Amino acid sequence: MNRTHLRAVTDDLYFIASRLKEIDPTYYVVYNLDKSRYEVHSDEQRGNSLCFVVPYGELDARTLDYAARTRNPSFGKLRGGAGKFH
Repeated sequence: MNRTHLRAVTDDLYFIASRLKEIDPTYYVVYNLDKSRYEVHSDEQRGNSLCFVVPYGELDARTLDYAARTRNPSFGKLRGGAGKFH
């Protein structure tokens, strides 16, 4: 997959990119040049790394709130245990 349209965001005015790692250490922020938007991706998500599109035109505290509300820690992970078929 060609990702030349994605630019990593490591420094931002309110340190949102680094503060997102407090919510999930696998999160990272990119700016999608083709779609003119911020996106949050995860290193551990299988297939497509996109977790969510930032629903605001800028990175600020709302992005942190949104990430905390929408995070699903079990997404993309296999489950074992009681529900496992033998």
